[in-house]
Amino acid sequence: MGRIPDEELIRKLQFSERRELDGVFSYLYRKVYDQVYRFVRKYKGIEADVEDIFQDGLIALLKLARRGQLAADVNVEAYLFSICRNLWFKQLQKKKVNINPDDLQMAAPAEEVPLYSMMKSEEQQEILNALQQLGEDCRKVLVYFYYDRMRMRKIADLMGYASEQVAKNRKSECMKKLKHIFNKTPNRN
Repeated sequence: MGRIPDEELIRKLQFSERRELDGVFSYLYRKVYDQVYRFVRKYKGIEADVEDIFQDGLIALLKLARRGQLAADVNVEAYLFSICRNLWFKQLQKKKVNINPDDLQMAAPAEEVPLYSMMKSEEQQEILNALQQLGEDCRKVLVYFYYDRMRMRKIADLMGYASEQVAKNRKSECMKKLKHIFNKTPNRN
């Protein structure tokens, strides 16, 4: 089965009966489960944790859709992954497992998930074009943090910054520049 458009997934989540929902859940399982598996295992989870988190994520996604709280243009797969990621970080916090503060930044509410992961493919190309308009340093910092998932300490070392805080400040400045460039793109509101 090819990719199901996000609008169709949202509609099915909102209005479908059990049988059709099973098909949607199977599709999301095939598309997102491996990402969730790698993420939870990376952060001290076992296979049973992955199953629980993924099921809880599907239920949360369904509830959001049924309440009309999913934007019509959301990337459903990325959104489901962010829900699962946040659920796992919350579970780790409850268990009092030490988590690096940089990792917690990845557990932002779904609205704050890095711009790229929430975009549709044509918008992703616009983001890549905007990234090309940034200076090389900004581009490297954002790629290191959002795509390579590097910690701020490592980014500071790679970029030759004096401290982790300098790297955090630079990432923030660069993200603002990227958003500004992206929002100036023709056909953008």
